[in-house]
Amino acid sequence: MISGDYFGKPYKITMTITEANSQTAKTSRSKLVIATTLEQQDHATRVWLYSGIFWMVVAMMIGTVEAVKLFDPEFLQGVPALAYGRLRPVHVNIGIFGFMSMGYLGAAFYMVPRLTQTPLFSESLGALTAWVWNFNLLGGCLAILLGYSKGKEYEEIPFPFNMIIGLLEIAIAGNLFSTVVLRREKRIYVSLWYILLAIIPFPIYYTLGNSNSFTGIEDAIVNWFYSHNLFGIWLTALGLATLYYIVPKQVHKPLYSHAVSFLGFWTLAAFYPWNGGHHVIWGPVPMWVMSASVTASLAMLVPTISTMVNFGGTALGTWHIFKKDISYRFSLLAYFGYIGASIWGSILAIMSLNAVVHFTNMTIAHVHLGFVGFGVPGLVAFIYFYIERSLKLKYSQTLAEWHFWLTVMGILGYTISMGVNGWLEGSQWVAGNSPQGTMLMRYPYHVARAISGLILLIGQLLFVWNIFKTINYAPKNSPQSTIQN
Repeated sequence: MISGDYFGKPYKITMTITEANSQTAKTSRSKLVIATTLEQQDHATRVWLYSGIFWMVVAMMIGTVEAVKLFDPEFLQGVPALAYGRLRPVHVNIGIFGFMSMGYLGAAFYMVPRLTQTPLFSESLGALTAWVWNFNLLGGCLAILLGYSKGKEYEEIPFPFNMIIGLLEIAIAGNLFSTVVLRREKRIYVSLWYILLAIIPFPIYYTLGNSNSFTGIEDAIVNWFYSHNLFGIWLTALGLATLYYIVPKQVHKPLYSHAVSFLGFWTLAAFYPWNGGHHVIWGPVPMWVMSASVTASLAMLVPTISTMVNFGGTALGTWHIFKKDISYRFSLLAYFGYIGASIWGSILAIMSLNAVVHFTNMTIAHVHLGFVGFGVPGLVAFIYFYIERSLKLKYSQTLAEWHFWLTVMGILGYTISMGVNGWLEGSQWVAGNSPQGTMLMRYPYHVARAISGLILLIGQLLFVWNIFKTINYAPKNSPQSTIQN
């Protein structure tokens, strides 16, 4: 007999030991069936994840070519499709919609069924949207290389490829949201909150940003509202969802504080959408737009510090795991990249500092710390986690070690070289020197940028080779994995 109090009303349930044991057995069998079903239905996850890896390498290859062109303009000269002005938007759009979007959506397709204890609403739809997304992105990038760019930052992909991305995301959101609605697990974990934040508002600001309905300064304001939400709500939310999911599993202990995690979530959701205006500070925009954006940018220190406290508290006492678990090591690298990029972004919104460094390579360093300091390690951490924990395969530890340290070297080299370059540029301009007069000063820093990018690329190529060998040469009778919630 079980008795208790439920919202002040007494209750009493009578159950025999045999019935209780039977009920427990049924629950265990049910969980085992769900686990087996989920593992068999990870096809969409793999298509999205492997596509993300492919586009990550392509983006880095193009970025390395661009970096060389900055100090050697004659490199690959004479081919219009390989001009810097065409390669740069292709590099950016592949980074956003190829590497980070596809990789982290792959993680979302893995996490949502496990967080809800429910198979994905439609595995076929998940895989189909991945393939259509791939071919559509390829078409959009080829169009840019052929000169059919819209000419606006982060909106270069021309019609109809840009609108197809929006329609595909609606199908993806419907697939994931339907899974949440049909969930067996009634609790909604923090990772699920972040995923829902990413997928639900995307069609609104994406359609607004690609509508071509605005001109002049209105267009600039809407463009930065769109692009900052693209980074902060779409990509950052998916990345944080992934870290919140895998880190407690990697360290075998609960998250430091769920209350703090929700403080970070709600403040990010409230403040991040209004950050875009700090890209038009000192431009011909109303002062209230600048003031609101600077206020929201500084307020972003709240979710940043919340995340710092939460992951920092969870990581305490885990040095022994850090030394041997490559996946966890990349998770912490992503954590430091997120904290660094977020604090840096808030500082760059201070109007007096913004006047000095906004149009310099300091901004480039900040953006790339988000991409290669947070985006790359976070996705890599999840893929190592997926290979080892879910597929039960063992990758080469030696190659993984090389991958980690080359990635660290590439991130530090790129960020420091461009950050220092940007500060020197701004200081020179304030002193009265012209942008043309700082060209020679930039040369060694651009060389360092290219070398750092090449180191980063080599590290990721080692990673791809390691994962390819692990998956394709695994024993045919390797044990099937069990879902870990």
